[in-house]
Amino acid sequence: MDKTKQMWKSIYYLVYTEGYKIISIDEEEAEIWLTHESKKIVKRFIHKTPTHQEVDFDLEKITDHLGDLIDSIGFSFEQLDVFYITEKEIDFTEFNHTKRPKIRYHALYELGDFEKVSHHFVTKHQIKRNRTNPVTTYKNKLLNASFIDSFMLKFSPVTYFLVAANVIVWLSLVLIFNHFGQINLVDYGGLVHFNVVHGEWYRLLTSMFIHANFTHLMMNVFSLIIFGKLIEGALGSIKMFTIYFISGLFTGIVSLSIDTQSISIGASGAIFGLIGAFIVYLFTRKNINKQFVLQTFIGIVIISLLALFINNVNHFAHLGGFVGGAILMFIMYKWMEHDKFKLYYITAFIVIIIILIVIIFNRQQHYIYDELTKDAMNNGDFDRAETMVKQIKEKNFESDETYILSGLIVANNTSLNEAILEWERGLKVFPNSAKLNYQLALGYRAKDDYDKANKFINKAIKLDKKNKHYAALKDEIDAFRS
Repeated sequence: MDKTKQMWKSIYYLVYTEGYKIISIDEEEAEIWLTHESKKIVKRFIHKTPTHQEVDFDLEKITDHLGDLIDSIGFSFEQLDVFYITEKEIDFTEFNHTKRPKIRYHALYELGDFEKVSHHFVTKHQIKRNRTNPVTTYKNKLLNASFIDSFMLKFSPVTYFLVAANVIVWLSLVLIFNHFGQINLVDYGGLVHFNVVHGEWYRLLTSMFIHANFTHLMMNVFSLIIFGKLIEGALGSIKMFTIYFISGLFTGIVSLSIDTQSISIGASGAIFGLIGAFIVYLFTRKNINKQFVLQTFIGIVIISLLALFINNVNHFAHLGGFVGGAILMFIMYKWMEHDKFKLYYITAFIVIIIILIVIIFNRQQHYIYDELTKDAMNNGDFDRAETMVKQIKEKNFESDETYILSGLIVANNTSLNEAILEWERGLKVFPNSAKLNYQLALGYRAKDDYDKANKFINKAIKLDKKNKHYAALKDEIDAFRS
């Protein structure tokens, strides 16, 4: 067994699976220190077979100079694990220091001993696997990789979870429902202004996981893997998920405040949030080449401009996601820097969201269900149109237009008399609807009942004096009555 390779392999997976950082390597690469600030753990690898006296001296040195060690590491740790890569089996139990910080010594003699370096399931599994990679593979990736490469190599559980969630939802819609019409996208959780202002705020979340087709899904999955891994590698899983989730919600709010007619779906808004966050992250790093940052930003702008030529792309959502992610990253940076104004930045972001929500409720409603019903009727699918009208009434989403369409469906399927009854029912609900009065005037004119037709057209004109169609029907009715 190549113990040097096993050591570097173990360190590699501690870094890329769990997020440890290498802070020190001696010239001979025989002693390596790793830290994990959030876990408050320090790990130290020493390629040496020590005597008990040497271990005892090492423990005494650490405990006597603990303050200096904490200062050099940069944070107060709670656990220090010292791993000796030895040529014989040694029991170090007597040297374990149980007071805080806990100090434990381990001998890595056999292959199975290297699993002691971590309790993480993935790390233990990877260390145990028999790989043919030479030691230089692990060393080069650890010591020579750029910061971008290091982020891409890290284990990214949240990114993979989000990718899996998007794929599973798409497969469920395809295999179970096997259809992707506009009404289906609304029924399955697409983001629609009309539904949200009627209380269905859950659509801000569900719309993030719905995709129109396989191409749409694959484009977003590919982008999510790239930028998800970059942000998760840079900031960690919790911060990455926070940016993705809040950016996705902010995307929907921005979109609803501008566009009241579209059905918005897809993860692209949240992904643009990750992109915006990554751009800000690059600008906040002092040791990053600013030219590289500018080139990255230009590349993203080009990709965004190319999206302008793709049909049915919600560019407001992309812009909203990008801005939301950038703001969130800026707030996180200020929070980590302990900026005294950090709470003001958070408050300002919340105020922006409140303003956008107020705008959403002040926008004129677009009755998308009526529009979809008309599309079905224009395509000759009156059965589907009838089903949709029933859904509208069950949800109490009906408008005066709904009753007009419902009456036309009844006229097609049964009789004009039944249609007139439906329009009159609608007029009881919407007594000041010029449209319904006009439709009843048309209905009674078709029945040659010009007196009733005149009654309803007069009311329609009274409610909407400028409508030329109403005036023309009035002239026609008057001509038949004279």
